[in-house]
Parts: sequence; C-alpha cells; structure tokens
Amino acid sequence: MKILLLVLVLVLLIPFFLNLWNGYLKPAQSGTFEHVDCSTLSNSLNPYVNDIIKLTETHGNKNNAGPVEGYKLMRSTVKEGLPQVYKIIEEYVSSIDVKGLKPANCERERYCWFLRLYNKSGHYIDWHFDNNFTKGLRKTYVCNVYTTECNASHFMTKDKYETIKIDGSRMGKGVVYNGSDVKHSVSRQRDGCVRISLIIPLYENDSVSTLGWFRRIARNVSDHMFKL
Repeated sequence: MKILLLVLVLVLLIPFFLNLWNGYLKPAQSGTFEHVDCSTLSNSLNPYVNDIIKLTETHGNKNNAGPVEGYKLMRSTVKEGLPQVYKIIEEYVSSIDVKGLKPANCERERYCWFLRLYNKSGHYIDWHFDNNFTKGLRKTYVCNVYTTECNASHFMTKDKYETIKIDGSRMGKGVVYNGSDVKHSVSRQRDGCVRISLIIPLYENDSVSTLGWFRRIARNVSDHMFKL
C-alpha cells in the first residue's frame, strides 16, 4: 500500500518536475528574438500610466519571498479596475497576427495577456523559459508600454554558448521570441525608475495537449502557492 501511494505521489509530481525542467533547468537553446514596433499601443495608454501603476501596486500579485519579480496585473483585474485601458489593450491584442501566430482564446486561458510593472529597486526576473502547454508553436510578444529615462529593467537573452545579450527596453519598442528555446531574464530595476510591459503569448494552435493540461494545472497551483 505504501509503495502504491509513493508511486501515485511521484506520478502526480511529474507535471511539476516537467515545468521545472522546461521552465528553468534545461540548457539554453537559442538567443534569437525579433524587434517589434508597438508605439501605437504605448501612445494610446500614455494618459493612463499613473492609473495603471496605482492599480498594479494595489491589486497586482507580487512575490515577497526570494527573487522580487515586480508586479503582475491580470487581464481580469484590468477589466474591473480600468475598463478604458482594458478596451484599448483588448483591441490591440485582437489585431496581432505574427506570421500566423495569434493570442489564445481568453475564455480558456487566464494568461492570454497580462501587464508587468517594475518600479522598485531590485525588481527583476531570473533566467527562465516560457512553458508551452499547447500542441503547436508558441512565441511571446512583449511590448514596453511605458519606461522612464532612468529605466534599468531590460530584456536579456542567453544562447547555448552562455553568451548574454542585453536589449534595451524603451517605450513603444517590443520583442517577439520563442520562449521555449530562448532563455531570458529581466535585469534589476533602479529605485525611482519605471517600466510597464504587456506580455502576450502567441500560438500556432492554442489547443492544450493532454500532458499540457496536467502541466497547466501544476502551473496554476504553483502560481497560487507562490503568488507570482
């Protein structure tokens, strides 16, 4: 009976182990990314920057233990707290089509888009990959909605030779990359400086695979536990 329970526990932990390996531990594969112009969105949201910061600091999830990854503001919170900002972003996201890749159906995927705010000294994201739970290719679209002149929060990549490339994050400038292959991070923010970014996962096919379904549950459990 004990052996059976142990086997069951190990099976249940498999999705967590796979997320850990694919999200953090596997070797870097590529450092390739493309630049995109998202100035239309940043200009449209510029009048609402202070409101976005206030809502994000008040209702955005943050991790107070270990690495400080800034604030993450979910789509549902933007919809409730800043309906005009929500409308602008929704219209922008719905128009994106990068080489056949499109955003996920927001009715099925809670992370179809979200905002991140880096505005405290030390805010950063450690090296990681973006997990793909679907049956097709997944890329990540990041638009820098707003940055101050002193911003030190920049997109960084690491290739298979461990070569690090720093791409300066500026307002209206964005990147698209295959997060499953490109190991990436965000450099530490300076005190008194601000960066707001919009993150949009793009999919060839947003249908979740059978294994991906279990891995997505494991991700949601982990996110709830660590409040990222």
